[in-house]
Amino acid sequence: MTGAADVAVTPRQRRLGLTAAFACVFGTTVGLGLTLPLLPLAIERGGYSAFFNGLNGTIGGLALLLTAPLVPAVAARVGPIRMLLASFALAAICLAIIPLTPVWAWFPIRFLLNAALQSLFVVSEVWINTLATERARGRLIGLYGALAIGGFAAGPALAAQFPEGSPIPFWLGAAAVLIGLIPVLAARRVAPVIEHASLKGIAAILTISAIPILAALTHAATETAATSFLPVFAVREGWLEADALLLITVFGLGNVLLQIPIGWLADKWDRTTLLIGCSVLGCIAGLSLPLAANDPILLTILAFFWGGALIGIYTIGLTLVGEVFKGAALAPASAAFAFAYAAGSILGPGAAGVAMDLAGDNGLGWFIASVCAAYAILCMMRRRA
Repeated sequence: MTGAADVAVTPRQRRLGLTAAFACVFGTTVGLGLTLPLLPLAIERGGYSAFFNGLNGTIGGLALLLTAPLVPAVAARVGPIRMLLASFALAAICLAIIPLTPVWAWFPIRFLLNAALQSLFVVSEVWINTLATERARGRLIGLYGALAIGGFAAGPALAAQFPEGSPIPFWLGAAAVLIGLIPVLAARRVAPVIEHASLKGIAAILTISAIPILAALTHAATETAATSFLPVFAVREGWLEADALLLITVFGLGNVLLQIPIGWLADKWDRTTLLIGCSVLGCIAGLSLPLAANDPILLTILAFFWGGALIGIYTIGLTLVGEVFKGAALAPASAAFAFAYAAGSILGPGAAGVAMDLAGDNGLGWFIASVCAAYAILCMMRRRA
């Protein structure tokens, strides 16, 4: 199979490939966006314990963590297009059968679903970084990130249109995932060439270039902490629950609306400087959280720019992956990036919860500020080395 890395691509082929990469990430995040809120709510309605509910979510996170390092080897063996087709099909089947199966079956189903979605995620990152020119890399990855956030938002928005417990959102989600097959098939001739990468090779990526890979962990840990506990923080400060939930909407708007400008800046300015800047802004926002708690307007504005700063770490980090790693090294680098993201997603909410237990409500802001400050210091140290 001839891949995009082997030959120069025409503008039409580049558009086809980028559309396929965007379809992969949108399908991934629609699937995750459906299961993240719907499965916990269904388990809660069934009268199961919070521990049981949390364990189901942990299974999904473990699937993302364990699958990421294996994707390059599987894609190299069977070919990226075959793996993508199998992943799309498996994800759609898992979504479709969730409403038809008992709760205990949701554990293996969720594991398989997230494993399939992680494959789409890793290959789409390789694909977009393979096709993106250096001049427009940041903007394309900004658009990629905006689509990812849009997919996450589309899942809950879709579910909200149907009665509680309806199976239809899962079936429509499966259909939405399958639609992603169309652009992938159209772009099959410009699929990225993915060579076999050992687990040692993926681990070595971190020592070669820690800054872009740890951007994924920093973003995931801080963003999942914020989205998990920002409404809790607001309610404890006296907000109504409905108003507290709107903070997450505003936070998400910052994610989406500031992605493209940040990507544009990543094409114009030094990217490590931008990473430091976003991290410092994330740190300042975390430290400012207690000061803004009693001012709804100020806290809403803070949530918007906080969301933008934290997503900027992801966008610029992925842009740096494409800048630093080329050819055969790009797939293991993307796998390492996805692995770091999954690790951060698992660690972030738990660590933030402990911080709030130990330090009170302000522990949320202090935890996120600490993570952002540590990453900013790492960036500055690596820059001087």
